[in-house]
Amino acid sequence: MVLAASPACAAARSTTREVIVADPAPWVLPPPQPATATPPATDAALAAIYSDTQYMAGPDGLQVYNAMRYRIVKPQGLAAGNLTLTWSPDAGRMVLHRLRVFHAGAMRDLTHTATFSVMQREQNLELATLDGRLTAAYQIPGLEVGDEVELATTLTARDPTLSDARGDLYIMPQASATGTFRLRVSWPQGQAMRWQTTPDLAPTPLPGGGKLDGIALELHDPDPPADVPQGAPARYGWRRLVEFTNYASWPDFSRRLFPLYDKAARLAANSPLKAEVARIAAASPDPARRAEAALRLVEEQVRYVYVGMDGANLTPADADTTWQRRYGDCKGKTALLLALLRELDIEAQPLLIQTKGGDGLADRLPNAALFDHVVVRATIAGKPMLLDGTRLGDRSLAMILPPPWRQGLPITAEGAPILSLPTPPPVLPRMVAVLDIDASAGLSARAKVRARHILRGDEALVIRSYLSSLPAVDAERALRKYWEAQENWLVADKVSWEADEAHGAVVLSAQGLGDMDWEDMGDGAHRYYLPGAGFSPPDRLRRRADQDQTLPYATDYPAFRCWATTVRLPAPATAHDWTYYAKPVDRSLGGVAYWRKAGLTGTVMRTVMSRRVLLPEISAAQAAELNRQIPKFDNDMSSVFEQTAVKGVAPANHDAAPFADDTDWLAAKTPCTAP
Repeated sequence: MVLAASPACAAARSTTREVIVADPAPWVLPPPQPATATPPATDAALAAIYSDTQYMAGPDGLQVYNAMRYRIVKPQGLAAGNLTLTWSPDAGRMVLHRLRVFHAGAMRDLTHTATFSVMQREQNLELATLDGRLTAAYQIPGLEVGDEVELATTLTARDPTLSDARGDLYIMPQASATGTFRLRVSWPQGQAMRWQTTPDLAPTPLPGGGKLDGIALELHDPDPPADVPQGAPARYGWRRLVEFTNYASWPDFSRRLFPLYDKAARLAANSPLKAEVARIAAASPDPARRAEAALRLVEEQVRYVYVGMDGANLTPADADTTWQRRYGDCKGKTALLLALLRELDIEAQPLLIQTKGGDGLADRLPNAALFDHVVVRATIAGKPMLLDGTRLGDRSLAMILPPPWRQGLPITAEGAPILSLPTPPPVLPRMVAVLDIDASAGLSARAKVRARHILRGDEALVIRSYLSSLPAVDAERALRKYWEAQENWLVADKVSWEADEAHGAVVLSAQGLGDMDWEDMGDGAHRYYLPGAGFSPPDRLRRRADQDQTLPYATDYPAFRCWATTVRLPAPATAHDWTYYAKPVDRSLGGVAYWRKAGLTGTVMRTVMSRRVLLPEISAAQAAELNRQIPKFDNDMSSVFEQTAVKGVAPANHDAAPFADDTDWLAAKTPCTAP
């Protein structure tokens, strides 16, 4: 059945899909005045005369008035005549107030004559993203260097999901600029609002006696803000930030979102998913095995597509809908996984996170814009686990690597504060490079080489997805380029790859011939420096004298890489024995564990080493200790060499090999760390 829209509904729908021309609202102030009559000179392509942003957090939603006037200084600045306005039609509308061009003292008013072309471009369609946003484009005709352009618009936004939400984050200029930059945030008197700024801003309250409360600030010809302290964690990087919200707290925000996920995760009485639940339950009584099966179903049978249209920016599609259409975004996949786990009697809740780390979320005011992902936080055998339905290949909970996320917001009925996520030292390497060099045919012969890279985590997912999408001939070409970059001394005659689903890994392999760089030590002896058997010293951690020296330093947690090298040696030269130089390493420095072990058995030399980041950040004192220890850091390359044999004296005892030919480098426990 097709229902015709009422005239009123049709009219409202049409006005949100085109640019409306109207005067500014009464609460909008006139443009700010420049600080000086003559603007300072600039060598930039564009010179700002003013930039004016005014918010009204009132009963009609969050209205954002933006006005600017800029001068085109260089030909490169003419591109600023390509105007684009973007908005979500289900959440608000775009209103044009002024579009004027000033040329040689004359003004052209294009406000009522400019024809904007409105399109739904879906800029991230190739990333499986549908957000429904509209873009209105207009090319200003006759624009020349020296002209000034003035544009003023209002974007009215009222989220369909949280219709009473009033809040935003606004960042003032982050570089040096000419002109006046004003921000004004206002709301009706008596309305509960919270606001805060970074310490480098000092807003003033709106004058009393009116009907509005709020704050305002102006910057004139601002210099760039203070630099972010070198190496500091992300939470120290905010500059010139203004935040405001009508949420009382993070628990208040969490509590408001809970009904959305609670409803979406409830299955209908006749849901086909109940048959899937019964199948999973019958296969095993173990909650871990059940959770693995549910996660696999969501990952592999529902493709990822972000859907942000028709109020779906915050609202998850319900589990039955996501299952029926077999696609969903992180919200829909989370709701589906929650529904399965709920039916399997496994405790679980949604967890909002910021994929770029989320460090310092607890210091920010509640705002949905701070998050770009949602996952499931399940409790299995008393242990919390983060399950991400948008991934692929997670077959074992034990093989899921710790994510880099530092904080998240649980969505609960009673409301929850920002949660600091555990950051355990990584157990599984994200990369194991296994290299086997057979030089037994002699020093002058090319060695037979076999190489394997065992990859886990996001890098493995990207590579697996890429190779899986290619025809076999193109996948082989891509693999050859990979190995040429990784081992440029190896001429591969065979390359291959496989996805090891049982271990959550992708294995890239190559074999061929390689020229070994033997060093002539004189007296008929030779030395070979083993690849993948020497550490590079860590970089010094320093920051400029004008920056806070007490702040911590961020690491590349949870990085963990391991290298295992085998060299099968020829018989030593006459009157020589094989020996080696490779000191054992087992130390932690600057939040990083370094491990190396070597052994020589007959004519087979083996080394294994790893670099494992234990902590997401280290203190200033730990950084100072790292700097002191760098001169003593063992960065010697491991080598195997021939030495003169002493008649009647047996060769020196060698350490036992740290691994064997049959070592399973895909296993959960490998020789990559100290026992």
